[in-house]
Amino acid sequence: MALALLVLVTIALVALAVYLYRTSQAWEDRSAEYLGAAQVIGEDLAASRAELTGTRAELEAVRSQLGTAQERIVELADEKAQLGDDREAQRQLVDYQERVSEAAGQVALALDQCVQGQQELIGYLADADEYDPDALAAFESDVEVLCQAATEANIALQRELGR
Repeated sequence: MALALLVLVTIALVALAVYLYRTSQAWEDRSAEYLGAAQVIGEDLAASRAELTGTRAELEAVRSQLGTAQERIVELADEKAQLGDDREAQRQLVDYQERVSEAAGQVALALDQCVQGQQELIGYLADADEYDPDALAAFESDVEVLCQAATEANIALQRELGR
């Protein structure tokens, strides 16, 4: 009976040892599975973080480009507005130059007519005895009108230059 008890205890101990070995082996296998899954999840997490970092860098680059583009758009709008202002200033300058040129031309023409009339009058007055005094007086009056027109044209030119 002691022997039977000893065999029974030994069988029970061997069965317990086999059970514990199998349980331990199952825990090791399950631990290896968990470790593998954790490594995959860790790798996925690392890849996601790297991708997130890359995406953030791209986003920052795009934001920078957007800022640069917006600044350039503002610059171009300012340039276009300035061009419009420059065109208007040029148009006004051309208009002014045309008015001044026209007034100067009128002064030159009126002065030329005045000078020619005075020269002609001087020639007539040198031989005043040969001409009718009333005709000479009328011609002298006509020359004064021409010279007065030259004076008025010059005054108009001076006003235009003063603008």
